[in-house]
Amino acid sequence: MKKIRTMQIIKHALQYYITRPGADPKDIEQEKQLLQRYEDDIRVLKKKIYNKEKDDGTKAS
Repeated sequence: MKKIRTMQIIKHALQYYITRPGADPKDIEQEKQLLQRYEDDIRVLKKKIYNKEKDDGTKAS
């Protein structure tokens, strides 16, 4: 499995997990910060893939 796909799965799991009932607000805040880091990392990785495709003239999978 590609790194970006793994990161997206974790991102989606965190999005779902944050909405669980009865969660401590402090825990939710920490989880939101972790989610933001994953979203930022995914954005950077997508940009790198796009730039590689543009430079190589190929589609990265």
